[in-house]
Amino acid sequence: MLLVIIYHCYGGAHSSVVAAAIHLGRLPLPAPSAAALLALPYFDQHTSRQQGRLFFYGTDAHGHKIFILGRARAAAILERTIRAVFQLAGRQERVLFVDTLPAVNWLMRLGGFLSRRLGWVSLGRPLVAKGTLLALPKLTALVRGVQGALC
Repeated sequence: MLLVIIYHCYGGAHSSVVAAAIHLGRLPLPAPSAAALLALPYFDQHTSRQQGRLFFYGTDAHGHKIFILGRARAAAILERTIRAVFQLAGRQERVLFVDTLPAVNWLMRLGGFLSRRLGWVSLGRPLVAKGTLLALPKLTALVRGVQGALC
């Protein structure tokens, strides 16, 4: 059965983007550069106005559709709403929500806050990139766990 896999985090700009990129093989592992992170579509780009919107990130080798979602503090509400919309639309795909926040560290939180919330991109973006590189083993393990469960 085909799945819709939604990687979600607070803002939809960092950990969910990287998890989706890992899932789709778009990030050179095990040690990408900060430049590789910054080149990812949507990395450190979303604003608070885009929270709650699904963004298509690609289709994996098995045909599963991969999305990212910034959900602020409304994870449960958005999950129920998205599932209901899929059901009402008669979609046959199962929807799998993957919370990437457990992999987020304090450097990612600080950098993301400075860059996305305060608009201090030149200060926050390098911090969030460094934090993301440090969080990469956890994000990779999370994604590999999802992929392993699909087989």
